[in-house]
Amino acid sequence: MIIKDIIKTRLHRGNNLLKLCTAVSILFSLNMAVAQQPNGGKVAQDITENGLRIGDEVPALDIASIHNYKSKTANTADFKGKLLILDFWATWCSPCVAMMPKMQQLQKDFDGQVQFLSVTNQKEKEVLEFVSKLEPKFHGMVPMVTDDKLLASYFPHRYLPHYVWIDQQGKVIAITEGEQINSENISSALKQGNTIALKKKVDYRVAYDKGEPLFIDGNGGKPDGLIFHSVLTHHQKGLNYEYTRKPLDDTSKIRLTFKNYPVIFLFGHAMGAKNGAYGIKKMRFLVRDTSKLLVTGDMLRWAEKNTYCYELVLPKAMESMKYEIMLNELKRFFPQYKVEIEKQEIEVLALIRLDSIDRLRSKGGEAKNEFSGVHFELKNHYIHMLVSQLSLKYLQNYPLPVMNDTGYKEKVDLMADADLSNVDSLNRALRNYGLLLKPTKKQINILVFRDI
Repeated sequence: MIIKDIIKTRLHRGNNLLKLCTAVSILFSLNMAVAQQPNGGKVAQDITENGLRIGDEVPALDIASIHNYKSKTANTADFKGKLLILDFWATWCSPCVAMMPKMQQLQKDFDGQVQFLSVTNQKEKEVLEFVSKLEPKFHGMVPMVTDDKLLASYFPHRYLPHYVWIDQQGKVIAITEGEQINSENISSALKQGNTIALKKKVDYRVAYDKGEPLFIDGNGGKPDGLIFHSVLTHHQKGLNYEYTRKPLDDTSKIRLTFKNYPVIFLFGHAMGAKNGAYGIKKMRFLVRDTSKLLVTGDMLRWAEKNTYCYELVLPKAMESMKYEIMLNELKRFFPQYKVEIEKQEIEVLALIRLDSIDRLRSKGGEAKNEFSGVHFELKNHYIHMLVSQLSLKYLQNYPLPVMNDTGYKEKVDLMADADLSNVDSLNRALRNYGLLLKPTKKQINILVFRDI
């Protein structure tokens, strides 16, 4: 029925640190976003073209599970006469959440003319718990749809956030990213309708099998007698920003795989080795030209020119050498940089213990680690897992690097409800375990980039 309907409608460094953290946040969200099944070919394809396109009329679709609206259900035809903007989002997508107050204000500014409708495939309970624990300024949000499959099937996408603009007559007039959601463009859409020309969002997908080495035999074969394999390429369209050490189908080998990574993070992993990768907040750049290392201008265009795919496959017996081999190869292919580890005193956000009472020790059992934007649980796990999640994801835009200064070596059991992107909220929860995130100065290892 869905395919039939679709066919019928077609007859469719101002602040370099902040910019790079934002870029990583967006790239992380690309990796997690809702998507169709991979296409069978080897050429990158725009999956938004698989659904309703710009110029297509949206059929009358019955929408269920609507919240913060006059009713729990609606039909797309009910919104005719208004500019309808579908906002596909997820609770784990930081840029999506950042757009919420902006949409709320635009909905108010264009009252009666524009209807925002946030859409997610996540479950109602998960979404409503997340929304209820956000800061007060996010309350009274635009209507949102949970448990969605229908709208995503008509408007397939891969990267979040994803916006579909439907004019007053029910026709798709634009498919955009978040930067196009502003007063000027909405005013133009209300006046010009389907003649408006906004930059179209393109979501590439290419077939990729994580169980096989990257780029070998079109990523479909198993070369006979593979002992050692490494590959370095420029940015590859259709591949996610991703780092993985997941086992290959050939379990006698180990792997490191980085897809569309900036040079600084390749060095950060290689030089961090088993102690953990160096993040942007533990780096210093003493080079004449930082434009190849740090994001400038349009982030996606910068990434296309300045990110790389690298994979290393080794026999298990050589696992202890993997980061050394990777570092030597990076030095060989990026000889313009001298990269060293130096001790420097800087301000950090340190996780500390408030007293010597042990409220942390695990009671044993199956290991568990679960994180969402408003909850975390560690069971029979080391505390560095919490610090790692905060550093790489939830506090990635916090100005200070996050580090573990508890000195606690045993496995722990921790569980708390908190806004994981808010230090005050986290501290209220962590105090129950005698823990605190506290800004302090420490001598730590810093990764320094210099010109040769």
